[in-house]
Amino acid sequence: MDIERFMKIFLLFLFWTLWYLNFSTRTLITPLLPLIEDDFAISHSLAGSLFLSFYIGHTIAVFSSGFLSLRIGYKKSIFFCSLFVMLNFLALRFAGTYHQFVGVLFFLGIGAGLYPPCAIPLITSIFERDNWGKAISFHETATGFSLLTIPLITVFALRFFHWRSLFVLAGGACFIAIVFFFIFSPDSPPEKEKRVRLSVILKRKDFWIITILWSICGAATMGVFNIIPLYLVKERGIQMELANSIFGLSRVGSFVSTILIGFVIDRFNLKRILLFLALATGITTVGLSLAHSFWLLVVMLLAQATFSIAFFPAGLVAISKITDLNERSLFTGVLMGIAGLMGPGLAPFILGAVADAWNFQIGIFIMGLLCTLSCLLFKALQEI
Repeated sequence: MDIERFMKIFLLFLFWTLWYLNFSTRTLITPLLPLIEDDFAISHSLAGSLFLSFYIGHTIAVFSSGFLSLRIGYKKSIFFCSLFVMLNFLALRFAGTYHQFVGVLFFLGIGAGLYPPCAIPLITSIFERDNWGKAISFHETATGFSLLTIPLITVFALRFFHWRSLFVLAGGACFIAIVFFFIFSPDSPPEKEKRVRLSVILKRKDFWIITILWSICGAATMGVFNIIPLYLVKERGIQMELANSIFGLSRVGSFVSTILIGFVIDRFNLKRILLFLALATGITTVGLSLAHSFWLLVVMLLAQATFSIAFFPAGLVAISKITDLNERSLFTGVLMGIAGLMGPGLAPFILGAVADAWNFQIGIFIMGLLCTLSCLLFKALQEI
């Protein structure tokens, strides 16, 4: 293996690590949600609003990321956002009230939101176009691995540490990754003379179609994901350790699918792949809401995780193929800002409010039905 190829692989692993830690800003809160709800003595809707606060900050960040990266470059943007994530992880340890916790999550969302719009253009500048599918999909396995490992790590760590101490451990891991990134990562600053205006992005029909699909699939994926431990513990009466173990192991499918999707993307029609994944996400989410027996619930958790998370790496490849390098960061940032707030941001709050009034099953069923119906939008999307 030559030096250049080795460095590309090393850099991809480095980006993978940063994305794993960045994505864990979301997944670490989820398995702790029953404890947080009990500690602060709050309702399901207020527990769900923790994610809303996070995604408001996330939305502000991704809207700003395109403009920030144009001025200081992708590398510095990723460095500063990762540093900000580390500091806010540490701040969560000392947030003593619900309102303080909400406030820190808002700033944590800002730090987390700056990463993806800067990482994707940097990755696509390192790898050739024919390898984008594999590179981006491997990078996205970090999300599946985070979904899989964080609940299991939580189960193990809670035997030895208070739940707040987990944020300190996460902050320490961020610090180590930041040092390696700063030393080894190249920079690929966008050319200022080719700057794309936001109005140009907002006038594109394909931008709004993908944004709506991303929002609805995000609600059915991360929105539902964020309340599953709360649903299992509070509504299904499963002990927290067992609930998080089941929850974590069911994410094996999401990790495997994000690996396999990279090999599929470069060989088959991308639009048809996205349609299949959105449809499968909707159907399995509906199935999750209707699963009454314990083992059927486990099977549906596994199936829903397998299909739902694979939509996003495929979606990132689609974005990369319909955009130029100079507009990719802004396109990705604005899309993720809107979709993050409307999908995984609002969805847990709505699901919590529905659960306070009725139960979680009704809310999950509605999310699955909306995702299934959203597949009609693919008729208006151009071939990719």
